[in-house]
Amino acid sequence: MLRQTSFLKTRASFKLLGCLNCSSLTLCRSNLTRKQCLISGLRQKVTAATVKEEPFMNGTSTVYIEQMYEAWRQSPASVHPSWNAYFQNVERSLPPGQAYSAPPKGLASYSISSAVAPTVGLESTLNISEQIIDEHLKVQLLIRSYQTRGHNIANLDPLGINNVGLSDVKPAELDPAFYGLTDAHMDKEFLLPMSTFIGGNKKSLKLKDIINRLKAIYCSSTGVEYMHLTNFEQLEWVRKKFEEPSASELTHEQKKTLFKRLIRSTKFEEFLAKKWPSEKRFGLEGCEVLIPAAKQVIDASSTAGVDSIVIGMPHRGRLNMLANVCRQPLSVILSQFSTLEPADEGSGDVKYHLGTSLERLNRVSGKNIRIAVVANPSHLEAVDPIVLGKVRAESFYNGDQNGDRTMAILLHGDAAFSGQGVVMETFNLNDLKAYTTHGTIHLVVNNQIGFTTDPRCSRSSPYCTDIGRVVGCPIFHVNSDDPEAVMHVCNVAADWRRTFKKDVIIDLVCYRRYGHNELDEPMFTQPLMYQRIRKTKPVLSIYQKQILAENVVNEQYVEDEVTKYNTVLENAYQEAQKVTYLRHRDWIDSPWDTFFKKRDPLKIPTTGVAKETISHIIEKFSSVPADFNLHRGLDRILKGRRLMFQDNSFDWAMGEAVAFGSLLLEGTHVRLSGQDVERGTFSHRHHVLHDQQVDQKTYNPLDNLSDKQAEYSISNSSLSEFAILGFELGYSMVEPNSLVIWEAQFGDFSNNAQCITDQFLSSGQSKWIRQSGLVMSLPHGYEGMGPEHSSARLERFLQMCNEDDEIDVEHTAFGPTFEAQQLYDTNWIVVHCTTPSNFCHLLRRQVAMPFRKPLIIMSPKSLLRHPLARSPIEDFLPETKFCRVIPEKGSASENADSVERLIFCTGKVYYDLVSARKHLNLDSQVAICRVEQISPFPYDLIEEECLKYGKAELIWAQEEHKNMGAWGFVHPRLATLIVKQGRLLKYSGRKPSASAATGNKYTHYVELKSLLADALNVRKADLDEFIGG
Repeated sequence: MLRQTSFLKTRASFKLLGCLNCSSLTLCRSNLTRKQCLISGLRQKVTAATVKEEPFMNGTSTVYIEQMYEAWRQSPASVHPSWNAYFQNVERSLPPGQAYSAPPKGLASYSISSAVAPTVGLESTLNISEQIIDEHLKVQLLIRSYQTRGHNIANLDPLGINNVGLSDVKPAELDPAFYGLTDAHMDKEFLLPMSTFIGGNKKSLKLKDIINRLKAIYCSSTGVEYMHLTNFEQLEWVRKKFEEPSASELTHEQKKTLFKRLIRSTKFEEFLAKKWPSEKRFGLEGCEVLIPAAKQVIDASSTAGVDSIVIGMPHRGRLNMLANVCRQPLSVILSQFSTLEPADEGSGDVKYHLGTSLERLNRVSGKNIRIAVVANPSHLEAVDPIVLGKVRAESFYNGDQNGDRTMAILLHGDAAFSGQGVVMETFNLNDLKAYTTHGTIHLVVNNQIGFTTDPRCSRSSPYCTDIGRVVGCPIFHVNSDDPEAVMHVCNVAADWRRTFKKDVIIDLVCYRRYGHNELDEPMFTQPLMYQRIRKTKPVLSIYQKQILAENVVNEQYVEDEVTKYNTVLENAYQEAQKVTYLRHRDWIDSPWDTFFKKRDPLKIPTTGVAKETISHIIEKFSSVPADFNLHRGLDRILKGRRLMFQDNSFDWAMGEAVAFGSLLLEGTHVRLSGQDVERGTFSHRHHVLHDQQVDQKTYNPLDNLSDKQAEYSISNSSLSEFAILGFELGYSMVEPNSLVIWEAQFGDFSNNAQCITDQFLSSGQSKWIRQSGLVMSLPHGYEGMGPEHSSARLERFLQMCNEDDEIDVEHTAFGPTFEAQQLYDTNWIVVHCTTPSNFCHLLRRQVAMPFRKPLIIMSPKSLLRHPLARSPIEDFLPETKFCRVIPEKGSASENADSVERLIFCTGKVYYDLVSARKHLNLDSQVAICRVEQISPFPYDLIEEECLKYGKAELIWAQEEHKNMGAWGFVHPRLATLIVKQGRLLKYSGRKPSASAATGNKYTHYVELKSLLADALNVRKADLDEFIGG
């Protein structure tokens, strides 16, 4: 009813045509202006030729009245005869409703003179015109309904069981009867509106032909969703790609190529099933068309200039993709099925998680192309942002600003695509300036099932691809058993990405011939579906029958091609049998071969910076251009930076600036991203300054140090941890000579990205021989701010370190290479710095190391402005370096034998201990040693301190609760050093807790007083004045 009411209102607006006074181009019975008469969204400007061919009774012609009148005034012959008659009658002052005269029926030609000033039948003529307008409008609405809802009744399911949109109800608006169109209208000719291309060169079609063409386009093997697009140019582009006649036809050679690719895809899986029937391989049976689809996207993109493609995908079909798209040697793939000992480093991964990177010739485009498949765990969709980060980095280093040469292809499963939140987080990056990759092509392998879960239980939206409607990208649903339709949508998708640099989704509606894996029994949960699957022929058989019937190939051709590929497989199998060991390095997805050459892995260079360089950095860091309108508060901050330089007292922001600035001047690209990093969560950084009078005018001092410096990229991110951390990890994998940092708004927010830290960052080198120098900066510290803004969960990162908690002291050489060897062996580095200079050296060491390891920093909050957390310039100069341990430097160190307590600690609690020690006059009795690098554990330096203070009681003090922080990591390691000395390590800190921190300020101070009293061996009451309660 609502649709019909809307339709009647629209029809009423068309009746205004009869009230137009075209001599003045005003509406005699309406207050509407000329501009309001025009229908929005015109596809093109009207030319004289189109005006001449535009008959009066075209329902869309109302938008041309003004142009037609102006054209008629210049040349009456330039418009259609019916318009010429109308304007002549208007000029003779006939009432507007009587000015129109319909052409006599049955005449081949229309005489202008006979149409002027009609004297009879005016009322009946007007009624006829309204009826024609009404019918044309109905046809236009029918066409639009097919464009909008045709996909709902498309033949998408190769099994013929389900409606992919989860509804078997045919939309009423797709029925001509909904508009009052009957069989009597089917042979009537209707003018086609501007909003369709189904006519080709024809401007009118019979209604039955219109409907047949619309069904063939929108309701056959392809369902097109694009009417949600808000950009008219993009909408028209998609419409034209599908509606133009013969748009999807393939040549005989293209059909042969498609057939050969289907042979490879199908026979590869059959071969593996025959040779290893009891092995999990997550084969592609049921969606064999994926391989031709991916290759078609790559062919079209390569032809358009793309020379690097990064692919992210789940496990289903990965081996087939590696074999037939990337062209990883078949013998290397087949050897993964053998039980062989690995010949190189790493723990390895199962074969259907592996990635690779290869360069090969694309035979269609005739160009070389690099294809990388990024290694991925079983955590579906987790790889998505990593792929985009890798693509973004490749584009950056290659100067490919518009993504013309580098592209991402992401493969998805239907259940994961609609179920995993990281998908939406990743889509959201598409148009963000610092994260865009200028369009990704998404291929959804729509099994119509998620493991054992029915689609009706796995999503609330009609399609698994409905996320595309949210972000405004076109969605092409296609029946995977119609390979030619698949090829067409792949070509359109590649062309869309090239043209508009936006995401596009291809929904390959298919099935899974076996269970979740080859050993699974799907009949337990989907009996009817799998009864149908058993009766369904593979797509290769279906297409083979089709092209034989079309005489594209003959039986001999088919037999030859199948035999040829089977021979290739058998030869590869024989080669694989000769392999005696596995090489993990065959599966590196981001190789850095040249980086490791001529580097000594056991030498860590010093990281000091020349005084002149520091002076130059601070000068730039504390100034702005003369025409820049700076906020008064920021003006004070910049003056404060200059004053700190003069006073030789650098705070944390200055230390960071020296690290970034010196690396940039040395040619090292620095990228920092995260939520609010430009200003800094705690308003300490201010690397991007905003003009107070000119909108969006900014200035980045560290990106304006020198004309020859590397680029400094700093960007506030979307409110996402999972996708952004994954993106930066992917970015860090491309170029080792860079410093890539992700900073959390608060450290505890990083647990939203725990999948990235667990599955990729901590274990990536072990599983996939993939190194990364990514830095995670996690604000951490107990200041009474509550359980969600205190702890970055240091204990979790330490738990994932690969270092043994026992060491054989007698047989371990703590020599000059011990530090480098530890760093080389570790899976990542965990630190908690206490000085700006050490923080600066840490960041510079991250680039200076001859290898790459992820770096986890417990970064400060209150220490950013703490008066004691300062460093003199001497601590930054050449010959200085990162201090893994900062020993006691006060009076206690001068008389070590009289020291009663040696306290080891890390992070902010050091300053609490130092202040309390001074308050209690215990400087000579208590030594405090800071462990700046917690992992790898600095056994050598810790041992030195223990031996130095041989009579002291050993304490580990921390502000975290006992079941958190570094205690669980430090205790067994330090114990191995002191066990033969007959000494024990005692704990001083908060008691175990389920919550990371208290939310009550009073309780916070009570806990702090308790841990300080325990660590310093005094009464709590002795600290009453120090803490104030």
